[in-house]
Amino acid sequence: MKKLFIMGLAAMGLALTACNSDETVEMAKGKAIGFSSFVDKSTRATDITLANLNSMYVYGWRGDDKIFNAQEVTVAQNGEGTYSPLKYWEANYIYNFEAIAPKAGEKGVQFAAAKTGGTITFDNDAQTDLIYAKATETTMPANITAAPDKVNFTFKHQLARVKFTFKNTFPAKAAAKITVKDVKITNAYKKGTITPATDAKWTATENTLNVSFANPTKNAPTDLVANTGVGETDHMYLIPTDKKESYKVTFTVTLDQNGVKTDYNHTVTIETTQSIGKSYNYVAEIGTSNINPDSQLHPIEFKATVDTWVDAPEQKFDLK
Repeated sequence: MKKLFIMGLAAMGLALTACNSDETVEMAKGKAIGFSSFVDKSTRATDITLANLNSMYVYGWRGDDKIFNAQEVTVAQNGEGTYSPLKYWEANYIYNFEAIAPKAGEKGVQFAAAKTGGTITFDNDAQTDLIYAKATETTMPANITAAPDKVNFTFKHQLARVKFTFKNTFPAKAAAKITVKDVKITNAYKKGTITPATDAKWTATENTLNVSFANPTKNAPTDLVANTGVGETDHMYLIPTDKKESYKVTFTVTLDQNGVKTDYNHTVTIETTQSIGKSYNYVAEIGTSNINPDSQLHPIEFKATVDTWVDAPEQKFDLK
């Protein structure tokens, strides 16, 4: 069977525009422990951004004693965090903090916190953006004469973000609109573990997850016109392994020739390597040579000839 030719992938790193979280506000009198954060910029509706983070869940240690345990910290759009009840810095102690979102126990996320960096166990649904941050270790002096800086969390996306783009490469004058639907990866990883602070690699298991890529409201791969039509699916989230994977992809291409439609079902394999925090766009060109997985399409052509005039024998007729 002839397989759809995948032209390549564009490994597009997420824009790493940090929201400003340098300004601080007073939370209370005294030297309260305060938090601030920012998140790498994202664009999908379900991506976690600073604007929609809302809450982060903080774990913290004073020496070896845990003083924060999944403490919910409300995050404003400028990155400033508030929580209750307040806890205070103490002199001559070393402090460590880490944070995660979504909350452990929700959306397939489990978290074993640790002073040196906790371990995430994740049951992926392909729709959850998972972020983690570990703050720089802080040592308090013998005399705390001024309010220490807020604990700053720089969150990183822990998954890979994936979408598909389709291009109609039929000749410009062809009556050949195409629509792509039911795009799926059928063997993504369902479970994984990672300790982001010390080993930024997932250990993934159970590559049995079916991931359906819905068409976005705008720029969907629908009614793509010949030669110039381009459309894309929405993004979904995969557990990356930092090694080459063979993803099985299925989808249906509908060819529309002046309202007469035919469906062509495709199964292809993509060889790819994915990394944490990167966004991948897999691009396919669909044209006469690959819209039908079993054979090429050839244009319906017409040719006309006109016979030369041949003189018939003369015939007499009478005028009466």
